[in-house]
Amino acid sequence: MNYIVFDLEWNIVGKKNKVSREEQERLPFEIIEIGAVKLDSKMQMDGNFSAYVQPKLYPVISHYVARVTKRNQESLKLGKPFPEAAKAFHSFSANGKPVFCSWSKADPQVMIENLYYYDLEIFDPLYCLDVQTLFAVVGEKVKSSTQRSIEYALDYLNVPQGKPLHTALNDAYYTAKILQALWLELGDHSASPAQALHEFLYQPSVKKRR
Repeated sequence: MNYIVFDLEWNIVGKKNKVSREEQERLPFEIIEIGAVKLDSKMQMDGNFSAYVQPKLYPVISHYVARVTKRNQESLKLGKPFPEAAKAFHSFSANGKPVFCSWSKADPQVMIENLYYYDLEIFDPLYCLDVQTLFAVVGEKVKSSTQRSIEYALDYLNVPQGKPLHTALNDAYYTAKILQALWLELGDHSASPAQALHEFLYQPSVKKRR
């Protein structure tokens, strides 16, 4: 089994993209960047993936997204159309019955909505692991609904930080480092850390918007 730790950056309609309400409802968040780190069955890093995505529906970057991601308008001209980027990500992820890991449940839902928008069924079914919930329960031993930032978890677990956050690949890398630390914690209390993770797996349910 492989663990694909991924992170997305996405654009929103903002003030300058002239898009109908119907189209906004079909795709409220349009992916502009995919980053991922592959971990093998022993939680060792085994490659990474990074792709810029050219937005089709929201080609003008919103001020909020630009501020958070440090992306500018020119950068949205880089990369591939989403179908090409998604298929490349699928090729990177395909082997070894992957579990898709992310910080919170938002990114898998956005990925599925973008796939549905383009009628792509390349990730079906999608088995996911919410590392944020895992950190709350295993790392902090608090309620599963406790929401912490990646920065908080890195500091809590004493994970060194040398890369800027809020790029898809770097956020995926740091989420992977958090998952590795939690795996060691599980190993101290379970004969099979992989089996212990099973209770945290889920399949996102997102309705197609037509």
